[in-house]
Amino acid sequence: MDDKHIMPHKSGQNLDMDDRLDKEAVQRLQEGLDALDHLFPAHQPHAAWFDEQIAATQSKQRSQLLGDLLKLWVAALVLLALLFLTAASLPAAFLTIQLLAVVVPVAWLILRKRVSSHEA
Repeated sequence: MDDKHIMPHKSGQNLDMDDRLDKEAVQRLQEGLDALDHLFPAHQPHAAWFDEQIAATQSKQRSQLLGDLLKLWVAALVLLALLFLTAASLPAAFLTIQLLAVVVPVAWLILRKRVSSHEA
């Protein structure tokens, strides 16, 4: 083995001095961190607050899910009704539904714009 790859051995006195310096540095760092904690105290909410936030979020997500499912079911029923009307050859009912499919969204958009312009 080469002597170049062997790390020089420190004497016991140097190791003791390094340990003492390390301990002093750690102590100074700890004192500085404690001083920062006193200057800028961190407020940690209670566990009950986190539980309330979780419950509120779950309730909101559940409501949104039910609303989305209701919209999906209504859309599916409308599509099935249209399919039935075209298959049963009822042109009057089919044309009425087609007219409503155009008029209702346009009316909804117009009303939504009016409401949003009054709120602004």
